[in-house]
Amino acid sequence: MSDLTKDFIEQIKTCVDKKQQIIIEGNGTKKSLGRDTTTNDAHVISCGGHTGIVSYEPVELVMSVRAGTTLKEIDEVLAENNQMLVCDPARFGGNATFGGSLAANISGPSRPWGGSIRDHVLGVNLINGQGEHLRFGGKVMKNVAGYDVSRLQAGAMGTLGLMTEVSFKVLPKPAATMTLCAEATQSDAIRLMNEFSGQPKPITGACWLDNSLYIRLAGAKSAVEGTASQWQSQLSNPKELSEPEAQTFWNNLRDLRADFFVSQHSSSPLWRFSINSAAPVYLDDKPWLLDWAGSQRWLKGEFDQQELSAWAHAQGGEVVLYRGGDRSKEIIAEPNAVMKTIRKNIKQSLDPHNIFNVGRLYGWM
Repeated sequence: MSDLTKDFIEQIKTCVDKKQQIIIEGNGTKKSLGRDTTTNDAHVISCGGHTGIVSYEPVELVMSVRAGTTLKEIDEVLAENNQMLVCDPARFGGNATFGGSLAANISGPSRPWGGSIRDHVLGVNLINGQGEHLRFGGKVMKNVAGYDVSRLQAGAMGTLGLMTEVSFKVLPKPAATMTLCAEATQSDAIRLMNEFSGQPKPITGACWLDNSLYIRLAGAKSAVEGTASQWQSQLSNPKELSEPEAQTFWNNLRDLRADFFVSQHSSSPLWRFSINSAAPVYLDDKPWLLDWAGSQRWLKGEFDQQELSAWAHAQGGEVVLYRGGDRSKEIIAEPNAVMKTIRKNIKQSLDPHNIFNVGRLYGWM
């Protein structure tokens, strides 16, 4: 355990005086995300050494950790009380930190049913662009504009300040889990995943890859077994994966280690769609992976970003150039004028000197 808050404040104040930009990093597991902001003039602040579980109340299902604490360490402590992070963000070899996961807004395959990492955050301690150490959350303060600043950190990529501590909810592990695998075309998988997700059943994962549909159930043993028995009749050649097989599959999907992500074409641009789960099949002859019952879709290859953005917008969402490609350009479509103004105002409020991770999220912020 190590508390580097005072050191962070001193570094930030020094950079403000020198009008020097700051790059915030954790353990480097998400360096490839966001725009490329490499510059020789920026000062790097590493939060990887700012670690430790500050408090944990198993009965209250609440934990507070320093931002550099790894998910691996959190998992180990929660396991002692048969509890878990329901949002299940990517572990990336055990080096991913909670602060970095929140900054990148990363959640695992259970996100549509268990909630996102943003949904589980209760409060955040944050050093703003003037070197002030502030607390935001249910027990304390909001900023003048009334925004939920703790949750604004989700997906901000460190552009709104340096997080020092995060409080969040945890939940008990389910009594039983089961994964069903069946043959399915992409269109059939979209239909089935949406049908299953609309039912009051213990579903916690729904993915389509390589013409196979994967459904994960978790909860009370009777509910899991009853649902599996009911749904198997609607699937083509269904089978139940063994527990080791299932765990490997979902962990690889969560950590982007499935063959889809690490195959010989892994150097190709990787696009992440966040859209309506019932959106129809698009570019059917291209390599796709569908997760979150179809609301998160991954596509590999060289494509026109404007065309992909137009289709995503028509399906109620957006697309991000998640990995690869030209990262000096915008990797996500520009928001409308109102949202752009709001984002700029929030940035100005928390980082008035514009020093934190400048351009990491958008070129204009």
